[in-house]
Amino acid sequence: MFNFSYKYCDHIDYLHELAKAAGVKVIDNTIVLPASMGSGYIKVVELANGLQVLINECVITQEVRFCRQPVADESYTLRFDEVKNLKKLTIQIDEDKLNEEEQVYSGAFLTNSLIDFSYTANAGIEDRCINIFFTAEWLKNYAGISASDEAFAAYLSLKTATFNFEVLNFEYRALMEEIFEIKDDHPMQKVMLQNRVMLLIERFFRSLYSRMGQPKKSNVVINDDSIKRMMQVESILVRNLSEQPPTIPVLARTAMMSETKLKNLFKTIYGMGLYEYYQKNRMLKARQLLRSKKYSVKEAGMALGFKNLSNFTIAYKKEFNTLPSEI
Repeated sequence: MFNFSYKYCDHIDYLHELAKAAGVKVIDNTIVLPASMGSGYIKVVELANGLQVLINECVITQEVRFCRQPVADESYTLRFDEVKNLKKLTIQIDEDKLNEEEQVYSGAFLTNSLIDFSYTANAGIEDRCINIFFTAEWLKNYAGISASDEAFAAYLSLKTATFNFEVLNFEYRALMEEIFEIKDDHPMQKVMLQNRVMLLIERFFRSLYSRMGQPKKSNVVINDDSIKRMMQVESILVRNLSEQPPTIPVLARTAMMSETKLKNLFKTIYGMGLYEYYQKNRMLKARQLLRSKKYSVKEAGMALGFKNLSNFTIAYKKEFNTLPSEI
């Protein structure tokens, strides 16, 4: 088991502490995992006005536990995580614990430096994450939010309640994929990263204030249990984009609710219907394959289950207003 304990710090210091614990060197603010731990990279990019973004794409072959100790200077980390091949994930914030045993976990949440934070995961996970570090001063100066803000304080008090975890909807996923695709040697790397990171921050806090403010009038009841069930349904929808998604009756049985409730609840949480969500993520994956330059248009379409190239082209143009051949 790889057990890493550290005091809350900015991402640069964290990267150097992690490299020391893993027995590797930091080169250009990047570390490559040693073969004994798995494969992949973790890198940090420093952006304007003190923002830092940590980008991680790894397969970890050991069981891992990361434990962050609190410090007195208040700062924050906004985490966007997608973890696959899970058997068990335990996230602990202060004295509260959240246990996840689904095959896929995806979510966004905010932690601060004043409380303990740790997570433990099984060996064999595929971990993709984007962590954004900013200070309390940055949050006040550039977002106009202070720790005394009522909605913000209420959110932080939730700790590991499921309601604390923002679901990764299509808008989040699209921004995350764009960040993962930005090359280190791109002349506009930092400008492009700054733009996408600010959009992630804006999207997260817009949702936070919507959820923590006055509740909207709705016949759909949203609680911790319903959010967790919808996260399970969402993970099933995007698990294998090369196959047709499960039918609504099958998904309703999985979520243990009526078909009508499933459709209404999913649309309320993810902002669109089940099959529309599936199709948008399918097209996002298509763009990812094409941008990798490893797939032709025909190969990308076939990889996503399209038997007719014309149908793939039409679907792609409808989503991105451009032809797949124009990438």
